[in-house]
Amino acid sequence: MSSTFFGLTIAASGLNTSQAQINTTANNISNVNTTGYSRQVVNTVASSALRCYQSWGTTGTGVEATGVTQRRDLYYDEKYWNNQSALGFYDKKQYYMAQIEDYFNENNNNAGFTTIYTKMFNAMSTLQGSPGDDTVRKQFISNAKQLTEYFNQLATKLDDLQSSINDEIKTAVDDINAISEKVAILTKQINTIEQGGGHANELRDQRALLIDNLSKMVDVKVQETEVLNSNDPDMYTGATYYTVYINGQILVDTYEHNTLAVKSRELDQNHNQTDIDGLYEIVWSKDGDRFNATPSSSGGSLKAMFEVRDGNNNENMHATVTGATANSITITNLSIDDINELNMPTRGSLDTNNTEYTYDSFSFDTDDEGKVKSVTF
Repeated sequence: MSSTFFGLTIAASGLNTSQAQINTTANNISNVNTTGYSRQVVNTVASSALRCYQSWGTTGTGVEATGVTQRRDLYYDEKYWNNQSALGFYDKKQYYMAQIEDYFNENNNNAGFTTIYTKMFNAMSTLQGSPGDDTVRKQFISNAKQLTEYFNQLATKLDDLQSSINDEIKTAVDDINAISEKVAILTKQINTIEQGGGHANELRDQRALLIDNLSKMVDVKVQETEVLNSNDPDMYTGATYYTVYINGQILVDTYEHNTLAVKSRELDQNHNQTDIDGLYEIVWSKDGDRFNATPSSSGGSLKAMFEVRDGNNNENMHATVTGATANSITITNLSIDDINELNMPTRGSLDTNNTEYTYDSFSFDTDDEGKVKSVTF
């Protein structure tokens, strides 16, 4: 026969569990505007039943809360990170394109290329009809000088923009390094708590928010796997391996994190003849290997900065590699086959299949029409 207060004990378990659920709901409402917060829920199970000497055999003893966990799904995280990467890429491009557009802006208060060139062309036409008139000559010279000043000012603005983007690349590298260090520290704290049977919900939110921010700069992939007991492979220890990849390369490996560094290009490594000095490349700090910031399938603001800084439109020369040796590389199917339009420095570098080739000179073959068929570096 059960105790007189047995029913009250069952009721009390329900009240206690409901109180935990109310507190968790209040916490969720309080954090509704907290960036990175994930909704939490109370997990409940039926309490262990008691045997009784009746035909039904056992009697329920109520309910108990087993823990508070967060509602989060890696599948949706990955969807969000992929979209963040695309958003970061186009946001950053739009930001810099707006500045470049402003440089070429032409209105009643700002004389642009069309206005200045038209004035010079009209002055040239007038000069053609009156070549001996000093006034007409001086007017043409004045208009021509105005055009050259316009180009010089525009070149200075574009150089300043390239320098500004270059500085922002260094800042982005510093941000990535700071995030990688924080993620490694948080992973250790999370594992310490969860190995003891707890749920590090708030710390997990902090770590996920860091990955959210990282995904806007570079492509991100995360793998989290359970750490099993080496003596009992079926026993979960409570800890996890947490690996973060950026652009396909490991940034964080559970408690260890890698860092990036910037390295100034040599003059013969510039992508364009008009590039300013000291443009940065990104390398891994541990071994100096080049970090590929612009893979074709990636996104992120870092890639956008490189593309705007270095140029990425179809007017730049691109071709197909048809031959390569230890000391040379040959390309064909050039997008630019007019020798007068090839905008390549005498010494520089080429990127293909995530590999950089440096060259000190190049030669080319032409067809019967004088078009460039192939170039060997």
